[in-house]
Amino acid sequence: MIKVFDNFYSNTSKIKWLITSLIILTIVFSTGYVNIIIDDIRERERNVIELYANSIEYLANSKSDINTDFLIQKVVIKNTSIPVIISDKNDHIIDSRNIIEKNKYKENEKKEILKNELIEMKNTNDPIKIFLKNEKDEIIDYQLVYYKNSKLLNTLSLFPYLQVSIIIILSIIFYLVFKYSNTAEKNKIWIGLAKETAHQLGTPLSSLIGWKEYIKSKHLLKSKPEIIKEIEKDLQRLSIITERFSSIGSKPVLKNLDIRILINKSISYLKKRCSSGIQFKIDSSNNKIYYKINKELFGWAIENLCKNSIDALGKKGNILVKIHNNHKKLIIDIIDDGIGIRNGEFENIFKPGVSTKSRGWGLGLSLVKRIIEEYHDGKIFVKKSIKNIETVIRIEMKKEN
Repeated sequence: MIKVFDNFYSNTSKIKWLITSLIILTIVFSTGYVNIIIDDIRERERNVIELYANSIEYLANSKSDINTDFLIQKVVIKNTSIPVIISDKNDHIIDSRNIIEKNKYKENEKKEILKNELIEMKNTNDPIKIFLKNEKDEIIDYQLVYYKNSKLLNTLSLFPYLQVSIIIILSIIFYLVFKYSNTAEKNKIWIGLAKETAHQLGTPLSSLIGWKEYIKSKHLLKSKPEIIKEIEKDLQRLSIITERFSSIGSKPVLKNLDIRILINKSISYLKKRCSSGIQFKIDSSNNKIYYKINKELFGWAIENLCKNSIDALGKKGNILVKIHNNHKKLIIDIIDDGIGIRNGEFENIFKPGVSTKSRGWGLGLSLVKRIIEEYHDGKIFVKKSIKNIETVIRIEMKKEN
């Protein structure tokens, strides 16, 4: 079972979902509310044009007194924002309002503009009929009032898109700020942990080296010199570990080294410290494969990946390290036939705090990811996993041009 530790990093997936949900709800609510306002204004403009058309119809058929006509004319004149065209039933333009400024265009230019406006209005709103009557109050003809949205309504119609764009841009900015600040915080934890570990290892290591030299100088182990050799091996190993931790957070020195020899050394070290039922094999397309790496950090990454495979196998199984080398990429596959990784956990296993072991801290594979991707400009991922058949973790590193 995979368990997530909160010691160093909290699981932020719920927070991300909450923030995303709030953003979506804000967009839906705000755009919905603005659309309600737009529909209301559109309905009001329709009512204004209907009143405008009714007023023109009344004046055209009017037999009333001068005062009433004056009031109706005021209604007609009051429309100063909604573009209107009045035409006959054959769409020949009779009059227009709020479209062309006076004395700005020549007569032929005005006709062309009004013609285009009429086409647009016909595709925008249904026209309103003005019925013309004779003295007997019988309908003898009719005219059509075409209109389109006012500038205010057009501007307001763009507001939801502008609002959504602003919210999305701000969300991306906040996400990037959060991501980079979170990454910076994680980096500080990594570097602090590594430096402190190196410091803590350094003190007893210096002491052990001193005791080893004292034992050698006093010839206290003449009968069993192999003990000194084993002590020296362990001290050398501790020195390597200290150097590895010291390298975290610093810019690593990359040297052109034989990858195959480095992997072979890492596997040789692990062979002596795991079950004899686990078989290791290296499969390489070339005998010598050179690549610019940091020996300590890259060897650490390979060891951690192999240890992960050993944990998946238990006491028996196979680990194959396959090295592909071509002119574009260096590809290293660590393959085992252990318990495997569930599909939904392919990405999670590289996150800090995620462990497949009941007593693990979940730093091993996240450390590997950091070494490969940040220090060697490569990529690491789970290529595939089938339980008890084959699990492949792949490292890809680009060749320099």
